[in-house]
Amino acid sequence: MDGRTQPLPRWAICLLVLLLPALPLQAADDADRVTVIRASRIITGTGEILEPGEVVYEDGKISLVGNQLEYPENARIIDARGQTLMAGMILARSSHGLSALSRNGIHCDWSPLRQLNEIEMPWSEFLEAGFVAASLVPSGSGFPGHAVVVNTAPESADRILNESAFLPLNGRTSSGLYASIDKAFGNARGEIEKVEKAREKWDKEQEEAKKKAEEESGKKDAEAAEEKKKGGEAKDDKPKEFTPPEMDPALVELVKILQEEEDALPIVFDAGTPGLILHFDAAMAKVKELKDRDPMGIFILPSSRNGAFHQVIELLAERKATVLIPPGLSAFPDTYTRISIPVALSRAGCTLVTIPRTDNPEGMRNIPGMLAELVRYGLTREAAIASVTAEPARLLGLGDRMGTVEAGKEPHFVLFDADPLEPGAKVMKTIIAGEVVWDREDNR
Repeated sequence: MDGRTQPLPRWAICLLVLLLPALPLQAADDADRVTVIRASRIITGTGEILEPGEVVYEDGKISLVGNQLEYPENARIIDARGQTLMAGMILARSSHGLSALSRNGIHCDWSPLRQLNEIEMPWSEFLEAGFVAASLVPSGSGFPGHAVVVNTAPESADRILNESAFLPLNGRTSSGLYASIDKAFGNARGEIEKVEKAREKWDKEQEEAKKKAEEESGKKDAEAAEEKKKGGEAKDDKPKEFTPPEMDPALVELVKILQEEEDALPIVFDAGTPGLILHFDAAMAKVKELKDRDPMGIFILPSSRNGAFHQVIELLAERKATVLIPPGLSAFPDTYTRISIPVALSRAGCTLVTIPRTDNPEGMRNIPGMLAELVRYGLTREAAIASVTAEPARLLGLGDRMGTVEAGKEPHFVLFDADPLEPGAKVMKTIIAGEVVWDREDNR
């Protein structure tokens, strides 16, 4: 042999040419292939519990939920035998991890994202507790800004789920509450009147211009004809469209409420005491545009071991209010008799949205155990699970995307080592957009 490399046969070269383009496509298929989670138990949130169950998803959507499902042989399998899967939990209100900044007054355009530092944000603390999304809110009295809903994945190209979810209203005293509401809606009304006056002025100017144009129509016709003879173009004296003056950005959302616009954000009132709910209703009724409308129906109630919130349960139930409240037990004033305000609200017909007792990692981690306590005091299991999944999803404008485990929804899940309403149940995995973003096995 002369040691020279022998050329490849022609048939081998043709085969290589045919196979090379297919290689990167095969890699892409592997990356986008179907994923299946097999769990011992699946709480769908739609009234169905599967034991065992499977969830199949691809292209960012759940395609099948059931058991003994059919899927491709090369599907990626997440083995969660011995674990319970449910929709990822959603935190309806939080400032955890945001830089400290309190704004008092009327700042409806202020976004808490200005207080968010991606590098320093403790996303893992949300994930360890099983929260796949959080509604970040600014702090301060009055209207300090608007809530922004984000996913809690450590790295995300699509961080924002809803850039404007609701307007938090914080009133610490009755006098401050009346002043905030009166000033806010008074200023918003002033913006509306500013536009109306500008429109009236423009209409008047257009009418005067029209009269003048009619008087000079003969002259203009002659000028136009002359201009046409010269090969030029006649002047266009058509009136321009009305351009309204720019509104104060801090008041635009309040203007939408006054004008009953379809995309107006709901107000969520943080009531520190039962009496403030009554003052809130009275203050809102003094706004002439709002006095004949249905009363506002979304409230945040505090964690209170004693107090008189039982006195406003009927009031809230009459309007079928949505109530954001920490789980826990209270006592009637000056007694040792215990009452669960969340359970009483749910039984009365209110929609329950559970938030942590404290806005920190411990408060988030304690949610399942405290919900289990409420179930023992009479809250239905369905209402308990929905209060951290489906109900906050609907409140935050995400009900069509997450909150339940069903076909068509996005694959955001949390896996527990036991039933989530059993004392001591621990989050094992948190999954966002189909990817495991937190795993207890990796964080021991």
